[in-house]
Amino acid sequence: MESARPEGLARRVTLGLGTAALGLALATTTGTGASAAEASPAPSPTQESAGAETDAQDAAIAEAAAPEPAAEPEPTAEPEPAATTEPEPTIAPEPEPAPTTTATPDPSPASEPSPQASPKPRASAEPDPATTPAPAPAEAPAASSGTGPAAAPPAPALAPYDPTEAALMATGPAPLDPTRFSDVSGTLGAADYTAFAADIVWLGREGIAAGTPDDDGDVAFAPDATLTRGEFAAYLYRLAGSPADEVPAVSVFADAQPEDTEYAAQIAWVGARGIAAGFTEGGTREFHPDALLTRGTAALMLHRYAGLPAARHSDPYVDLEAGTTLDDAAAWLASRVAAIGWEGDEGREFRADEPLTKGAVAAMLHLAVEAGVTSTAPGDRMRLVTPVTVVVDGAATLNLRAGPSLEAEVVAWASQDDELETTGAVTGDGWVQVLDDDGPLWASLDYLARDTSVAPDLSTAGTTVAALSGVYANGAIPASALCALPWNGAALLECGAAADLERLDAAFHERFGIHVPVGSGYRDLAGQYAARASKGWLAATPGTSNHGWGEAIDLDESGLPGGYGGAAYTWLVSQAPAYGWHLPAWAGPGGAKPEPWHLEHVAGDAEQAAEDPAGA
Repeated sequence: MESARPEGLARRVTLGLGTAALGLALATTTGTGASAAEASPAPSPTQESAGAETDAQDAAIAEAAAPEPAAEPEPTAEPEPAATTEPEPTIAPEPEPAPTTTATPDPSPASEPSPQASPKPRASAEPDPATTPAPAPAEAPAASSGTGPAAAPPAPALAPYDPTEAALMATGPAPLDPTRFSDVSGTLGAADYTAFAADIVWLGREGIAAGTPDDDGDVAFAPDATLTRGEFAAYLYRLAGSPADEVPAVSVFADAQPEDTEYAAQIAWVGARGIAAGFTEGGTREFHPDALLTRGTAALMLHRYAGLPAARHSDPYVDLEAGTTLDDAAAWLASRVAAIGWEGDEGREFRADEPLTKGAVAAMLHLAVEAGVTSTAPGDRMRLVTPVTVVVDGAATLNLRAGPSLEAEVVAWASQDDELETTGAVTGDGWVQVLDDDGPLWASLDYLARDTSVAPDLSTAGTTVAALSGVYANGAIPASALCALPWNGAALLECGAAADLERLDAAFHERFGIHVPVGSGYRDLAGQYAARASKGWLAATPGTSNHGWGEAIDLDESGLPGGYGGAAYTWLVSQAPAYGWHLPAWAGPGGAKPEPWHLEHVAGDAEQAAEDPAGA
């Protein structure tokens, strides 16, 4: 049970689409649709509380669903997710009565609301003082140099855990410049005629879609192509005004890292905004950025983008299950934006699994803006932020529950000063998902703190954001927009990345007497094709490489004493994150594409080295 925390330390985060032209386009759209689970989820009755907003395609939060069975948990068992949708907590977490002792807790039925099983302590809980004697005080000076008692280690600088802390955010892509598309015409009979011409022109004028440069230097839109989930995330990000300061420093989507998709930052943003939670597969959260955007997914994401406004169910769709989140989203879309669908044998059909063309999406967003739809904060629903390590603070015993609610089963508990790893999932009404031996569980935000004297580890999955993407295309950045390294004028980088690397080089030079041996930096499109030809799958797809944004370098091993096995390289890789650079997890030993020479710039304000910059 959570004991009452000291006064003053409470932590509470308050925190015409229906025109004939569009209908015809949607009816004739072809492509591989998503699964039925994605299109028409059917949450369990316990999850249909007010404000429920997540569909079965966002099965990433299945671990937060209905409580686990009431049987006492086994020490080695990990409870499996019990449902496929995210529950929406309707009760704010409140401190529970304090236990009668601060020793190993005994959460009995009398002290819990209605437990039917005894939660078990975490493996890392403090040992029972009755069975494990404390070290004798005389042992402490033995480790000193003989000049006196050893100084006690400094106390952690704990501060209330704030999931929206600016230091845990990156700097997202800047807004796009207005764009005119060369393959869009509203003239009947023209080869490039499209019924959505006005909507696509608006999309380009507002800088929501970038298009694709062609060989003539023009920009094409391809209105009949099918949009992907990643592209739609980017559209919504730009529609919201490109809120660069809301992008998490680390994306929790394993398949939407910078090396996977050019929309990594925008996908991280839709997670942080509560617009999408993705899928969980084998314990990993994924987004599927290259999957086709379906009508169901578009309705769900746009509904969440708008803040889950109430819907009038005056014209339900016969192919959607009543009371589901998808039914709510489709009803809201019909009543607020435009009624879309087909007249079937039994009534109006939504056809959630049908993919959407880019032109149809342009019309949907244009009509939504004309109807006054704006981006709205997530409120109490779940969102995804940068995962960090937190400490139990202010609770002798903190319950870890199967779901984000006081009504959820207590599966385990943690003790004061225990460290917990968060998954990045938080709710606006005060719950944080943490990792335990029993799998992902939920803890009250009121009793979690973060040690601010230790910088969060952003080295394994930092979000490399292309600072120049709003002005230039990948691999088409002029030298005048880049900065040369003082010790290697041939290596060009985005100027912020160059400044951070120069700071890292100063510390590296002071320790080893040499400069960071940079073999290459910015790589134009021709250079990316050449790298692909010579390195094959190790090189990024041309037009997507972080070298093409001036945000990556390749080291020259011949300039490193001892090569990649030497002390200089070890120091460089371990210290780089403090200066805004890192070796991505996929490039490290055992990674998907081991490239020890490849370092990337992690966008945002780099943490200053906490110790002597020379590493002494």
